[in-house]
Amino acid sequence: MAVDCDVAIVGCGPVGALLANLLGRRGVSVRILEKQQKPFGLPRAIHFDGEAMRAFQAAGLAEEVLPSTMVGRGMLFKDNDDKVLIDWSREQQIGPMGWYESYRVHQPGLEEALLKGLTRFRHVELRRGVSVSNITQDFGSVLLELNGNDTLSARYVVGCDGAASATRKLLGIGLDDLGYNERWLVVDLILQRPRDDLGDYSIQFCDEENPATYVRGVGDRRRWEMRLKPEDPTEISDDLMWQKLKRWITPQDARLERSAVYTFRSCVSQEWQSGRCFLAGDAAHQMPPFMGQGMCAGIRDVANLSWKLDRVLKGSGDNLLATYFPEREKNVRQFIELTVRLGKLINQTAAGNAPAGNMKSIWPSLGEGLGSRDGVGGELAPQIVLPDGVRADDFAKQSFYVLSKEPMETSIPSVCGQWDKLDEFGFRAAIIRPDGYAMAGINSVDEIDAHIEAV
Repeated sequence: MAVDCDVAIVGCGPVGALLANLLGRRGVSVRILEKQQKPFGLPRAIHFDGEAMRAFQAAGLAEEVLPSTMVGRGMLFKDNDDKVLIDWSREQQIGPMGWYESYRVHQPGLEEALLKGLTRFRHVELRRGVSVSNITQDFGSVLLELNGNDTLSARYVVGCDGAASATRKLLGIGLDDLGYNERWLVVDLILQRPRDDLGDYSIQFCDEENPATYVRGVGDRRRWEMRLKPEDPTEISDDLMWQKLKRWITPQDARLERSAVYTFRSCVSQEWQSGRCFLAGDAAHQMPPFMGQGMCAGIRDVANLSWKLDRVLKGSGDNLLATYFPEREKNVRQFIELTVRLGKLINQTAAGNAPAGNMKSIWPSLGEGLGSRDGVGGELAPQIVLPDGVRADDFAKQSFYVLSKEPMETSIPSVCGQWDKLDEFGFRAAIIRPDGYAMAGINSVDEIDAHIEAV
């Protein structure tokens, strides 16, 4: 069957739009199907990390994203006596990813940059007001039935259509509930007068009765998230909202931009692949917001999947795509488990072993998949910034390269830099994949070609 495109993406939020940019930059033909007629203009996601910024760099959009961000100071967990239980301060200098560790973001601005990025590619098309009603597939393609009796055929399909994913449901994929389910009120305000006392840190207020979160947003934006009680109504009036906020802020200080009630959940799709169809972002996993890792996890998904789709479309075996689910699922579960433990600490449930004292960023390894798991393979590698200011991923043109402790004559691009994993596990160098993860540790140049040829 003739196909309309290489990859069809269902959903054009940040994850779907980023995937389209990553594929578009590699020359892959893409059709994006989005049921909403226009972008959602209010803030939702409010944080991403240095690894996510590395993915925007891979899409060629780092500079375009930056105006909608500010560098994050970090997060403090406090008890009712204002004592700091956990200090998760973030460095205010460039970190191991070649970017700052933490960024606050205004999501509408981020999405605008990603959507504008799509206009670079004649082979990428966004269709709005389109929903998918049925999915069928054969050995070589997927047929999507759309509203209005239209159809679209593609070599592969990726569902980036959110927590209520129609793609997941049409594929008959279930969710594993990981045991966190609470109603929270999320309020976005815009300051009308200075409130420097609120501070630049995000703060988790660990209160057994009224747990809450304060988030410093970009510019004059500030967010509060407050756990609702069982007796609280389904619809929260403005009067009740301001009553809940009075501990921190009043209507004289700020105007309301948005308020919404969310059910914070932790769950993972039982499968992320069905034949030639894949899930990414909230369609594949959901977590509470206490680490600000929800959107980051989806960004990691498409950073992993995009280059694999490209290589398979250019002739690599389909077995490369089978590494997507096991690699990513293990990684995201570690983020979810830590997030849930922190949520339990905030709620003072005394369940789980929550970290105490100072907290550092975590970079969980990938699950079993492509390459070795030798202490280096499967680990997120640092991105070296070369003396001329060029970042290593750009130097390698978003392809495989070697990171070595000392200069090596190699068949693929090579950069020199320090990575403690190499010393810890006794390797001279590592082969770095296009998504920034190490494929394997090596001690001789003869090992490089064998690893690359296996992809």
